[in-house]
Amino acid sequence: MLASKGNRTRIPLAPGPMDPYDGPVGVMQGRANMKTSRITVVALILCGIGGCATKPTTSTLRERAGDALWQERYEDAESLYGELVEKHPQDWRVQFGLGASAMHTGNLSESRQALEIAHTLRPQNREIALDLAEVMYLQDDRNGLFLFLRDRAEAREDSRDWLLLAEYSLMTEDPDSARACVEKAMIIDDASSVQTWLQAATLSERMGDLDQAMLYLRTAYTIDPANTIVQERLRAHGLVPGPTLAMPNDPA
Repeated sequence: MLASKGNRTRIPLAPGPMDPYDGPVGVMQGRANMKTSRITVVALILCGIGGCATKPTTSTLRERAGDALWQERYEDAESLYGELVEKHPQDWRVQFGLGASAMHTGNLSESRQALEIAHTLRPQNREIALDLAEVMYLQDDRNGLFLFLRDRAEAREDSRDWLLLAEYSLMTEDPDSARACVEKAMIIDDASSVQTWLQAATLSERMGDLDQAMLYLRTAYTIDPANTIVQERLRAHGLVPGPTLAMPNDPA
């Protein structure tokens, strides 16, 4: 079971469309690549008939580990990825898989070590960074968490990183820092993503900054007036979507 703190849990590597280079190999291929899985099964059967060695190959271990993680059999996944890490310690995918599965079993020290290695090998991978931040939070390592997140945000100049820093600031009861991070994110964002402004509105609502939340929602409406989620959020604040609600100037 995923270690948790308060009401916050985040399950990484959720099923859905993914970049095949943004996670453990087995999970990224998931159930979609049925042809490859079928070929693997046939190959194993033929190997058995031919008297091949029964020791699992690396490819087989990857598939078993990926399947275990996909099926939320985290103890099995942790064990299998542990075997893979021993064989391929410089493979960021297997380190990521070990870190993700160990986080769910509550082995936070092992999880953090694996995720730190994966992040070193693949520093631009956002999913690794998200899981690493989560483990630091679960360990109550606030200094490490905020140093990691701020360094990443300042280095990448990505509004999503500043919003993530804002979220953790709010979770650790530092609304002033959260507010500053949201403002920084909005300065960086080029008003091309509705999701960014929706997230900023959500954080502002949680901080009680309703006027600011409505401003962010109006900006989101300016970007995409047909977005039904934006329309619903505006109505929740008593605002009626329409031409007069759009922001008059470039929100960036």
